[in-house]
Amino acid sequence: MKRIYNFATWMTVCLCLSAHCLMFAGDGLSDIVDRIMAVVNEEVITLTDVRIVEAFGLYESDKSGRMQDIHSYILNKLINQKLILQLASENISIEKQEIDSYLNDVIEKIGQDEMKKILVFFSLDLDDLKQYLRENLFFKKIISVKFNQAVSVSLREIESYYHQVYIPSQEEKGLEPKPMVEILDEIESAIKQKRMNEQVEEWILNLRKKVNVQVNFKVGDKISPLHQYSE
Repeated sequence: MKRIYNFATWMTVCLCLSAHCLMFAGDGLSDIVDRIMAVVNEEVITLTDVRIVEAFGLYESDKSGRMQDIHSYILNKLINQKLILQLASENISIEKQEIDSYLNDVIEKIGQDEMKKILVFFSLDLDDLKQYLRENLFFKKIISVKFNQAVSVSLREIESYYHQVYIPSQEEKGLEPKPMVEILDEIESAIKQKRMNEQVEEWILNLRKKVNVQVNFKVGDKISPLHQYSE
C-alpha cells in the first residue's frame, strides 16, 4: 500500500469528502476511515498512522495507564519523530539487518498470527511496515547519537539515587534491596535515561518553534475503537 505524506495531495483527495476525514456508510452509520491528525511542515500524520503504530506497539503507552489518552500520546510521539527526522543534522544510516531485527522483535512481541491479521486489516505488506520501523529506528538513533554519550553520571548521584529512589522502591515492593555495588550499572543507566529524556524534551520544544505544526486532535476527542482484526 502506497503511503500518502504530502499535505497538498491529501487535501486534494479529501476535498470532495471532508476537510478532516474520509467516511463510509455502514449499518446506517457513518464511521471514520481516516483523518488528518497533524501536519508537520506539510507532512501529514493520519489516524491510520497512529493506529498502525498502536497496533504494532512501536510506542509503548505512558506510565499513567490512561488508555483514553493513548492516541494523543502516540500522535505527540509521531510529531516529535517527524520533527527530528526533518531537522536533525546527524549523519545516520540504518542497515537492513537492523530493520529485520526490529521486525523480528515486533513479531515476537505480538505473535506471528496477530501480525498477519493486522497487516491484512490495514492493507499493509511488509515493505509498508518496514517504512514505519525505519523511521522509528532513525528517530531513536539520532537521539542516541546526539545525547547518550554527552550524559555523564557521578558517584555521588548514584549514591543519592540508591538511597532516595532505589531502596524506597524495593521496600515498597516488599523486596530486600541489593547492595549498591551490584546494581551500579543499572542505576547509572536509569539516571542517564532520565537526564537524556529531559534534554530531548527541551530540544524538541526548541525544534517546534522552528516549524509549522498543525494539530487537529486533542486529549478527550472521541475516536471509535478499532474493529477486530478477524471475525
